[in-house]
Amino acid sequence: MNRWGVLACLLALSALAETRRVAVVVGNNAGNGDLAPLRYAESDAGKMARVLVELGEVSSDDVLLLQGRPVAELERALADARDRVASFKKNPDTRVVLLFYFSGHSDGDGLEMGGTSLAFARLKALLAGTAADVRLTIVDACKSGAGLKEKGLKPTEAFVIKLSDTLNATGEAFITSSAADESALESSEVMGSLFTHNLISGLRGAADSSGDKLVTLSEAYRYAYERTVTASAILPAGAQHPNYDYRLSGQGELVLATLLKPSASLVLPEGLDRALVTDLARDQVVVEIPAGPVREVALAAGRYGVRVFKGAQSFGGRFTLADGARQVLTWNELTPVTSSVVVAKKGSPVLESTGPDLHASSADEMVLTATFGAVPAIANGVGLKGQLRVGFEPHAASGIAFSLLGDTSFGGDTITEAGLHARVGYRLVYQTGPLWLGGGAEAGPAVLWQVSPADGLSSSVAGVFAPRVGARLRLGGPVSLMLDGEVAVMILVIDRVLAAVAKPSATFGVAFSW
Repeated sequence: MNRWGVLACLLALSALAETRRVAVVVGNNAGNGDLAPLRYAESDAGKMARVLVELGEVSSDDVLLLQGRPVAELERALADARDRVASFKKNPDTRVVLLFYFSGHSDGDGLEMGGTSLAFARLKALLAGTAADVRLTIVDACKSGAGLKEKGLKPTEAFVIKLSDTLNATGEAFITSSAADESALESSEVMGSLFTHNLISGLRGAADSSGDKLVTLSEAYRYAYERTVTASAILPAGAQHPNYDYRLSGQGELVLATLLKPSASLVLPEGLDRALVTDLARDQVVVEIPAGPVREVALAAGRYGVRVFKGAQSFGGRFTLADGARQVLTWNELTPVTSSVVVAKKGSPVLESTGPDLHASSADEMVLTATFGAVPAIANGVGLKGQLRVGFEPHAASGIAFSLLGDTSFGGDTITEAGLHARVGYRLVYQTGPLWLGGGAEAGPAVLWQVSPADGLSSSVAGVFAPRVGARLRLGGPVSLMLDGEVAVMILVIDRVLAAVAKPSATFGVAFSW
């Protein structure tokens, strides 16, 4: 067995033993003095807390999340954790794992939290005072900047995180995001610290190299280490190397995440080079999958965007993942998009987007539709109708729709009608795989023309209110088959009298989106 298998941690529990977990998760963008604030430390803490609840077997009641709070509140949270551990250990068969995570600034001697500091020696004493059987501490702190940036201090002499120098308690491990003489990096592409992003991606399934649906401490650390080194190696500052120190004994491995019964899961298509999955509701990248055998990730139910990279191309799509669903994503459900690239500006690495941003939660897209169907004319009789529509419409998320459309219909008594409409409305959208369903209403002005053998050409202005329903089936790329229906109620003057005329219609055709 390798040393992680020996050191990493559930200490030969009996069949009747119970393990409880308590997590103290801290993120603080602000440092001390004139340090520039970080951008992602607090959101990284939120993502870490969620993955521990969803997959880490930590009850939501036992996650103490502090975002942007001072040291005094951290000390109170650690005292609360100590009380929880004592309560759990009243049962002699119960063992307790304490997980401590920090993302923010550090001066090398301790944590900096918005003008207040906690020395590592004090932190170590507080963690030891909880009397948890196993204590895992993760500190993501170093230097800071913009784009892919240094996280923490202004450039100064390198420092050593001194807590790791004196680790000596059985059942204790300490992990840092970088070596003593390196910077820790933030990425605007993944909207977070590189190390924390890779660690969370590993916990969501990317690190499950054994395929047993259990992500252990050794698997998570190894994955985060390798991915962080690979992602940072191309930068002028050189590769970032996470470090660890430990004093863990016993048999078995500490499982950090279980994928056996996720609330939902997503399977990425085969042959990808890399994929990013974004939680659209929170506008956060939640997981990254590199090329390799692992393609399934555990997620909570919700709305997601996915960007898949293959060779020099990038493909994207948006979807809704239902509770309990296991969704297999295919290449046919993805649309080509331009990708983000890393460039250098004045010697500093900056991540820039050259195309649509899948982080955005406004999931609108430009849609051109060409349809043909049946509609009653304002005069008498039911005739055929042709319609062209172009507009911004919500695709995988409900929202506001804008459209400009023109239509022509031919009545049963040879009267020809044409209209030009400008509409705005709201549409509720549901999407599962390639199938899109929408319903809502639109309103706006319209100009109408009639040509009849008796009266020739006449025109009028109308106000239109139109409840609509529709369905689309994506065939691949930007092309979809569509079926739409509406009841357009038109307010206009007919024979010098203001009248309301209903024109229900059903059309079938093709939609092109970009």
